[in-house]
Amino acid sequence: MCMNFPFKDSVFLLNFFRERIKITNMKQDLDIAFLDVDTQYDFMDPRGNLYVPDSEKIVGNIEKLLAFARKNGLPIFGSVDAHNPDDPEMETVGGPFPLHCIKGDKGQEKISASAPLNPLWVENRKYTADELESIFSHQGEIYFEKQSFNLFDNPNARIVLDRFKLFVVFGVATDYCVKAAVLGLLEMGKTVYVVEDAIKPVASESGEEAIKEMKKKGAKFIKADEVHSILR
Repeated sequence: MCMNFPFKDSVFLLNFFRERIKITNMKQDLDIAFLDVDTQYDFMDPRGNLYVPDSEKIVGNIEKLLAFARKNGLPIFGSVDAHNPDDPEMETVGGPFPLHCIKGDKGQEKISASAPLNPLWVENRKYTADELESIFSHQGEIYFEKQSFNLFDNPNARIVLDRFKLFVVFGVATDYCVKAAVLGLLEMGKTVYVVEDAIKPVASESGEEAIKEMKKKGAKFIKADEVHSILR
C-alpha cells in the first residue's frame, strides 16, 4: 500500500532517516580503527638514521590502507617517535639507538605516502579532561607522540583507543613498535588484525619471533587486499 505524506511530513521523515544513518555510521566508526605505526622518514627511507631494511617496499600497501580507511570513513590513529637528542634510548647518552626522529628534523616527519589529513599530534604527557575531549571531538587523524618503542608509554593512547573494538595495524618495525602496539591492544581485550604485507622488521629472525608472539596472544594476520573483508 502506498501512502501519500504531506510535503512537510516527507521532509520530517527524510531528516529522521538521515539522523538514523548518522547514528549507525557513528557506531560503525567506534567499532573499527586503523593504526599506523611509526611510518616516518628515519625508519622508512634508506637514508634514514634508523632505516628498517626493505621498508620502502611496503609503502604502496600503506598508502592503499590509508586510502581505504578514508574512503570508508574509518578513523585513523597512529604513533610517531618525537625525540630530543638526550632521550634515554639515544646512544649519545648511553642508549641502544643512534639519533633518530629528532623533533623538527626531516627524519621525524611522516613519509609522503602516510602524510596525515588534518592531524592532531598528541603530546606524551597526561592530558586534562578538556584536552582529552578535544581529541575525542577532533575531525581528522590523530597521532600519539612517544619517546620509546611503546605507543602506550603515551598515557593518552590507552584512554583514546579504548573506545574502539577492532584495530587494523601496520607500519614499522615488526619486532619493536608494531609488536608493542599489537600486544598492548590485545591486553586491552581488542581484536587486532596485523597487515602482514604492510610491516617490516629490523631483523628477519626477531621479526619472525615477534609474529609468533603476536599470533600466540591472539592477533590475526591478513594481507592489504583482504582488509575489505573485515567490514562485512
